[in-house]
Formats: sequence, structure tokens, C-alpha cells
Amino acid sequence: MRADPVSPDRLVLGESPRWDAAAGRLRWVGIEDRAVLWLDPATGKSGRTDLDTMPGTLAPYDGDRVLLATDRGFEVLDTASGRLGPVAAAEADRPDRRMNDGACDPYGRMLAGTTALSGTPEPGPLYRLETGGGAPRAVPVLDGLLVPNGLAWPEPDRLWHIDSPTRRIGLHVYPEHGPVGPLVRSIDTSDLSGDPDGMALDAEGNLWVAFWGGSAVRCLAPDGRVLETVELPVPQVTSVAFGGDGLDTLWITTAARGTDPDDPAPHGALFRCDAPVRGLPAVPWAGPSA
Repeated sequence: MRADPVSPDRLVLGESPRWDAAAGRLRWVGIEDRAVLWLDPATGKSGRTDLDTMPGTLAPYDGDRVLLATDRGFEVLDTASGRLGPVAAAEADRPDRRMNDGACDPYGRMLAGTTALSGTPEPGPLYRLETGGGAPRAVPVLDGLLVPNGLAWPEPDRLWHIDSPTRRIGLHVYPEHGPVGPLVRSIDTSDLSGDPDGMALDAEGNLWVAFWGGSAVRCLAPDGRVLETVELPVPQVTSVAFGGDGLDTLWITTAARGTDPDDPAPHGALFRCDAPVRGLPAVPWAGPSA
């Protein structure tokens, strides 16, 4: 399987593609580019909102509004006006860190981890944005992570999670309330090229994982077998999402970081690929009073 570039934007660090079913748009972020981007596949129209902060990930929310996890914490962006509104701070006393990849759980609560701006892995937590019982707050639910990345829930009480430097994808018990539970099993990707980064689940329960440095998205069975490989002409593949009306298109983000600026390859572009299976929809953020 091969993927084709579809966006003229060449991002230093493209990430977090999310299909917004209500809007019929794909949205994604440029972390170091400080931007949120969108594409309407039906019309070919696209747009970009530039920010004064680094967005690590996003979740659909309400109309033109999306929830972001940024270097300040959780914020709501009105993509039409460009206005940002704070929801909850995270690690406000740590200007050397920013929020990274994340996703909403089956209950509509956003989770995102943090990572060091230096690029040197340093242990930190996975946060969940809790909005019930008072002011919204970022609550640590899993600690000791180096570079927290992809999140996916095959069942409401199970969580797949990637900590990239370990090259493992762990399946955890996921209680409705309280911290993330113990590890059930894990997939070791050490024999595959690249480090696992972002991921998405298909309707059959398999994981589609982007491999940073691996020039590929690989479909892994829950037991770790490689079922499919999507090859890309660029090495730094960051994340993947299912989208389109039938959730049968793979949207793949990439990064230009660390590549030769004179290289004509589409580093940092958004790619698309026809998927052989349907995916699962992105869960929107439930809002501040959930």
C-alpha cells in the first residue's frame, strides 16, 4: 500500500490528524509550526489558523471550536476567529515541557501526555482533563512516560498506549474513574524500522501505527503480527487517522524536522491512502460540564 501527498503545507512537525464528522473536515496540527490546519476532501478547500502556542494534539468539540493540548495546557480554539480560551493549565511551572499527542476516551474526556522541549526523553505523566465536580483540571493518570504518543480504546475499559522510546505498545486496564490500571500485555516493535508514534484503531480491532524514522504506517494485530504496511516516501511519519464519510480513508501526518531543506521529497506533508477496512470515529470532547 502507498500513500500520496494531498496538502501543500510542509510542516516541521505535523501531528494529530482527526476526522471531524460533523464538519466533514480533517483537522491536524503543526506543533513547532504553531498552527491548526484543516482540509475538506469533498471540495479540496483547506485552511490554517496560526497560534501563539504549540498545539500537541486536538479533538473535535463544537462547530468551529476544537480542544487543543498545548504548551500551556488545555485550551479551546475557535478556528473561525482564531481566539484561544484557557480550560485547564498543565505543568505551568515547567516552561521546558509541552503537551504532546492525545485523544478523547470513550467518555469524551481528553487525555494527553507531556514531553521535554529539548527532545531528550525525561519521565513525565499522562494527563486527563477532568471537568466534573468543579473547575476543569489536568489530572495525572499514568506516570513515568518518556515520550507519550498514540492512544486508542478497543473497549471502554482497555487502553492501548505508546511510549515511543520504549518501542512498545501497551494495553492497560482503563477504569472509568481514577488512574490508568495495570498493563495487560504489550507489543514489542523493536524488530521493525522506526519508533511507534501516533495510531488509530480499525473496526476489526487492529492498530494502525505511524513509525517515526520508519517511512511507514503498519497495521498490527493485537498479538503484534504485521498485517499491512503503508509505505511513504518520507521517513518521519508521525500519526494516522481514519476519515471520510465511510471512515475508509487513512490520513497520515509527517514531519520535515531533521531533513534536508533542499530535498524535493514532500517531508511534512499530509498524505492519504485508501484503507482496506473501515476505521473507528474520533470521539469529540464532551465539553467543560461533562
